[in-house]
Amino acid sequence: MSKKTSKPPHSKEFLAIMEQASPNEAIRAITHARPLLVYWVSPEGEVIDAGNEHFANPPQGDKSVLSHPTHKGHLRGRAAFIGAALYITVYGDNKVDALSTKQVRLLKLSYARIFSTLRDKGVSEQVLATAHFIQEDGLDIEF
Repeated sequence: MSKKTSKPPHSKEFLAIMEQASPNEAIRAITHARPLLVYWVSPEGEVIDAGNEHFANPPQGDKSVLSHPTHKGHLRGRAAFIGAALYITVYGDNKVDALSTKQVRLLKLSYARIFSTLRDKGVSEQVLATAHFIQEDGLDIEF
């Protein structure tokens, strides 16, 4: 039988955000002000570094991805520190906070590639081991 490991606790800064009236806006403010990584995940699981902005750097230059309700099967997200903890935010479809089952499967497929990209940006294994994957509403992503 495998031993289930417990998740690391959230940072006190993150917990304070979740007590605000609009955690979406607070998380967005932090991840947009100080992003460590802005990324797209292709439907095949490839992680694409979007520089500083999704909208300026759509996958393969296809701006129609931006206005498509499901981003044509792509995931998008940002990684940033909230306090001393690393949070990897994954956005759902337009106007929907929660990820679909299909999107969670795609995230599982790309998980190691997201971490590899963060390693390339100098994030340590210790920090990656305690990283939190969250939806834009602040809820943990279970996988």
